[in-house]
Order: sequence, then C-alpha cells, then structure tokens
Amino acid sequence: MKKLIAAICVSFALSGCATSHFTAGRDFSSSNVSSITKGKTTTAELKSLFGEPYAKSAVSETDEKWVYTYTNGSAHAQSYVVTMKVTTTGTQKTLDVLIRNDVVINYTFSEGPAPGTTTATN
Repeated sequence: MKKLIAAICVSFALSGCATSHFTAGRDFSSSNVSSITKGKTTTAELKSLFGEPYAKSAVSETDEKWVYTYTNGSAHAQSYVVTMKVTTTGTQKTLDVLIRNDVVINYTFSEGPAPGTTTATN
C-alpha cells in the first residue's frame, strides 16, 4: 500500500500545467467594416472608425496599403508523466485597405480562428 501511495505522489509531482495568453496588433471594431465605401471613404474617416493602422506601406507612386490586424488567444499545456497535451485557441481579424489619393479604392476583411490553432499530444 505504501508503494502505491508513493507511486501516486510521484505521478502528481511529475505532472503539471501552464496557461499563457497572447495578443498582437491593435483591436478594432469588426462592425465598422460595413461603413467603408469604395471610392468614397477617406483616410480621415478610416482613422475615426479604426484608429491608426497597424502598418502602412507604399504600393506605388499613388497607392498606399493600410493594414489593421489583431490576434488574441491562449495556449494551455498539460504535462503528464510521459506525455504532454498542448491546446491553442484564438481569433484573428485583418483589414487590408488600398488607398489612392487619400480615398479607399479597395479593401478585404477576414475574421476567424488564428493560424496554428490546434490541439497536439506527444
């Protein structure tokens, strides 16, 4: 009986868990995306709807690309005596906006699970 209790204590001592939360980018309201009108919405209006973009880059002499992106999630690792289980959950949203002469000419928006969201056991 003492050996069984000792084995259980060792098993608990060798197991453990950890959770980590992460964010990247700046959060923005997804509902404001429907307010964008191609050929009409200005950069000033974009800033009032979403704030400053996460990144800006020149595409050509007249065109500029603004990127709004936000990712959040968590990772949970559970260690057992011989194996480990890792679960990662999260969401990502990205708004890419093409601008010409301070007016939106095109945009794309995506929202869903963050890349790499998986459960792995080894």
